[in-house]
Amino acid sequence: MARDRVKRDLVAENVGIYRAELNAEIKFNMVGIKECINQPFTPYQGKIHLLINGLEDSLREATYVGFTSNQNHQKQHVIGYHFFETQIGGKNAYFNIQMTVQNQFFLYSITESIRWETLE
Repeated sequence: MARDRVKRDLVAENVGIYRAELNAEIKFNMVGIKECINQPFTPYQGKIHLLINGLEDSLREATYVGFTSNQNHQKQHVIGYHFFETQIGGKNAYFNIQMTVQNQFFLYSITESIRWETLE
């Protein structure tokens, strides 16, 4: 249900969420949506609810945290990741935004934590 909603409303419609910190729009693709859905998260239902009913607003209102070029799994097309903090089910959560060598930004994951020591 979450996957279908995001695919139909955001990916297929090429929706972008502008963030001044990036001076660019954050786009959506199915690789990132799959990662968002599969990434462990407590409460998992809260994350799925966000994907169905509030992803766009939450991404617009999230607080910018920082950038890292550190990658756990090196990808040649990726420069690094920007992080934005939000709340899901009363807990801090982080949007992981992938920055590509083409200077494009994609929602890559939603996680419970980030490695603060890697921020540049």
